[in-house]
Amino acid sequence: MNRETLTKDGKATGPTRALALAIAATLMLVPANLLPVLYSQLPGEVRSDTIYSGTVHLVKIGLWPIAIIVFFASILVPALKLVVLAWLLWAARYGTARPKRLTRLFRLIENIGRWSMLDVFLVAFLTGAVQFGGLATVQPRLGILAFAAAVVLTMLATHAFDPRLLWRKAPRARPIAVADASVSAS
Repeated sequence: MNRETLTKDGKATGPTRALALAIAATLMLVPANLLPVLYSQLPGEVRSDTIYSGTVHLVKIGLWPIAIIVFFASILVPALKLVVLAWLLWAARYGTARPKRLTRLFRLIENIGRWSMLDVFLVAFLTGAVQFGGLATVQPRLGILAFAAAVVLTMLATHAFDPRLLWRKAPRARPIAVADASVSAS
């Protein structure tokens, strides 16, 4: 490892830590999307749903506005956030001509990432609320733990990234020389 990846006490620096956390989050998204997140037993129906199958089921029963929210918050946002974070890490390492735009993009993913926890809160709410009913059973499954881990790891990766790194290798604007200014003023 080179000097930029470790501090004197052997700890990983921001970009290295952010990359490691982003890779871990990406790996956790695999079981989060393949394993069931919720088991439900209603009168006449027993279901075990992944995030995607739950979204499809919401559309089938006519709850498409909720399905859209779940799809965006639980499938699209986590994936896009990791893609953007990878792009930012690449730009920080190799330089970019647009650090201001990428800094804004960083602020966006930093603020929007919290909404990915919506699925976790929804499962927790359903589990608690349905238990009071007595007619149905709802239980969280391993997929929701993997999803929560992916969301937390993504948030930590975003927190570990320092957007000032985008400006470090940005090309500097060429100052206007006095002779250039007089020519353009005429």
